[in-house]
Amino acid sequence: MQYRLTAPSILAAWEHGAGRLPLDRAIAILWAASTCDDVDPADLPLAERDRRLLAIRAATFGPTIPARATCPECNAELEMELDAQDLGEALAQSGTQALTNDGETGQMLRPLTSRDVAAVVDVPAERLAAALRARLTGREIDGDDAEAVDRRIEAQAAAAELSTRLTCSECGAAWSETLDVVAHVWSDIETTALRLLGEVAELAAAFGWSEDAILSLSPARRMTYLAWARQA
Repeated sequence: MQYRLTAPSILAAWEHGAGRLPLDRAIAILWAASTCDDVDPADLPLAERDRRLLAIRAATFGPTIPARATCPECNAELEMELDAQDLGEALAQSGTQALTNDGETGQMLRPLTSRDVAAVVDVPAERLAAALRARLTGREIDGDDAEAVDRRIEAQAAAAELSTRLTCSECGAAWSETLDVVAHVWSDIETTALRLLGEVAELAAAFGWSEDAILSLSPARRMTYLAWARQA
């Protein structure tokens, strides 16, 4: 199992995820990094999916994630740095077991996955809870048991989210922000992919090389050739 994306795999992830929904982008990144030889990435529990995405981010772009937030009280802009490895450990501790037992009803409940979320995207709001109950327990549940299972599903979804407690340096207000792991990792991939495509176009024009040949170069060699091309 690898986590680091190479130049070709960054472009592959970007190509398959561009113009797609965040769910699809997450799957494209995991597929490109070959981190899911053990399971279909769409079937990973959401917490494990995001843990692997953070591991890919750390291995490919470094563990430090720059982030920004806006104070809800005074609108001040806050800048911060998050550690991808620490965030991944927090997700691992949230629990990614394949099957859990609901203590109130005895119903077996499996973790929510990307496939589940995709399956209910177009389900009307009034039928959403029932659809999720049926998918995660494998049966129809009504009455008081349904309410208990719904609470368990909500708790499970909350545990798969990463929240950061922030304090405004300007007014002292405190609040929590939820980190969108897929959006952060995708931003790095998109920025890098567009840069790589620009480098390919520049070197191909200068030396007549193919995309495969250019991407096979190490970053140091590619930068050296770019410098020579720009001096010409």
